[in-house]
Amino acid sequence: MGKKVQQRCIICGRIFETEAMTETVLEEEEELLEEAPKKTKAICPLCEAKIKKEAEEAQKEPKPM
Repeated sequence: MGKKVQQRCIICGRIFETEAMTETVLEEEEELLEEAPKKTKAICPLCEAKIKKEAEEAQKEPKPM
């Protein structure tokens, strides 16, 4: 089982727990990752569900009047 990590949602600012992901990196990609920021961006499950619902509604065709 993975280790639990607390992260802050970039949309609402709520703190939530996720499982830590183990990264497997090729030697060639190590140089690219050294330049990248260390913190990962995260979205909480509530905001993720809200975004998904809004996206699905935006894809629907409007009902004729």
